Amino acid sequence: MRLHWGRLAIAAVLSCAPTQLLAADNIRVPASFGYPSPLRAIRAIIAPAPGPNILGTTALPIRAARFSVNAQHAFADASNSPLMQQLIAPARGMNRFQQMAFIQSRVTRNIRWMSDATEYGMHDYWATAVETLNHGVGDEEDRAILKLQALKALGFSQSDLFLTLARDRVGGPITVLTTRLNGRYYVLDDTGGTPFPVEQRRLEFQPVLSFGWNGAWVHSRPTAAPVIAAASVMGRK
Repeated sequence: MRLHWGRLAIAAVLSCAPTQLLAADNIRVPASFGYPSPLRAIRAIIAPAPGPNILGTTALPIRAARFSVNAQHAFADASNSPLMQQLIAPARGMNRFQQMAFIQSRVTRNIRWMSDATEYGMHDYWATAVETLNHGVGDEEDRAILKLQALKALGFSQSDLFLTLARDRVGGPITVLTTRLNGRYYVLDDTGGTPFPVEQRRLEFQPVLSFGWNGAWVHSRPTAAPVIAAASVMGRK
C-alpha cells in the first residue's frame, strides 16, 4: 500500500460527516500526491479528543469513514496473544524509551517485509497485530500496527499512541507509529532505526492523517483561524 494511500487519505477527508464544515483554505495536501492543493474545505467533527499537534500542525478531528475497516484491524487488542507476550517479554523491565527502541528493533528484525498483494492478495489491507505475528511478515502499515499494539501491551497509554500517515520528501508516502512520551512526540518509522523526536526530521516529515483509539485527525497547517460554516464542501482550486 506504500504508493497508494495518498489517494485514500483524500477520500477519507472528503467522506467526513456532514454536520459541520471547517472552511479550511489553509489545509494543504502535498501536490505530489496527485491531487489539487490546497483543498478548499473539509467536513469535520469537532471532538474533545486531542490529536498529535506535531511540527506546527493542528490535528483536526475527522470521521475517516474510508478507513473504518482498517482502523478496526489496527486497534483490535492483541495483548493476550501468546506471540505478543513472547515479543514484549524482554522489554518489561526497561524504561519507556528503551521499550520503544526495543520494540522498534524487534519488530523490524522479526517481521519480514512483504506487500499486501503478495501476502493477502489485496491492494490495501491493514493486518491485525495477531495476523502479522502469526504470518511473520507485513508491510509498513502492518509493522507500525504491531509496534502500536506491543507498546500498548507494555502499558503505554492508548491516548499516547498514533498511526500517522505522512509524506517523506525523499521516500514518498509512509506510515509510522507516533508516540507521545513525557510531552514529546517520537517517531518509530519502518527503517528499524532508533526512535527519534519528530522535530529532528522537520524538513523531511510531513504528517497528513493520524489515527488513534480516540479518533482520527487531519493535520492542518493554519495560516488563519478556521471558520465554522453550515455549507456544502466547496470546489477545489
